Amino acid sequence: MSRNEHGTGLIEVLVLGGLIVALVLHAGLAAARVQAAGEAATEVAQLAAEAAARHGADAFDVAQRLSPGSDIAVAESGTEITVTVVVAVPLIGPENSPASIDVAGRATARISPYRSGHG
Repeated sequence: MSRNEHGTGLIEVLVLGGLIVALVLHAGLAAARVQAAGEAATEVAQLAAEAAARHGADAFDVAQRLSPGSDIAVAESGTEITVTVVVAVPLIGPENSPASIDVAGRATARISPYRSGHG
């Protein structure tokens, strides 16, 4: 092997190593985005359900204000309010990227007959 071939091999290893590091870093960032979005969606659902159950607020309106652009569903039984918030999380590229995953957060709160005006 000539001296030039050793240098070429080193460059190939460095380039390949850099690509692997970039892919692993990107996968880690995508996982962190999904986890953070799930926590945020659950928190919004919890706040909206509690505001509706305790104070008679409109759960859909509260969730919409806290997480604009999310898909929101509100279900009310006789004693409970359940709020589901679904957020699209981009895995690659900018916010409106076609490569995204939906992350949902759900919370249920018991309706207070003393504060909410429902009972």
